[in-house]
Amino acid sequence: MLTAQSNFTHNIRVRRDERHSLVTHGIYRYIRHPGYLGWYVWCVGTQVLLINPVSIVAFAIVTWRFFRERIEYEEYYLRRFFGYEYEAYAARTPTWLPLIP
Repeated sequence: MLTAQSNFTHNIRVRRDERHSLVTHGIYRYIRHPGYLGWYVWCVGTQVLLINPVSIVAFAIVTWRFFRERIEYEEYYLRRFFGYEYEAYAARTPTWLPLIP
């Protein structure tokens, strides 16, 4: 949130604000969706700490599906907003979420 500043929002924007810019520095240099990865690790990690094998699997699957769908939706608009600039960024910067390129 600190790196993205005013570009960060919990709601996915479907219209580009003229002040909206593509953030590719700081943590975003290494990962496209650091907040999603952090939340995924926290969700699954809490179940690991609780030694709850059924919930580990359930949380891993449910949160993975949620983020896969959300990332696809969000990146659709990012590609519309930033075109080739976002394509190039996405090609060199992973999500670090399993099976989500």
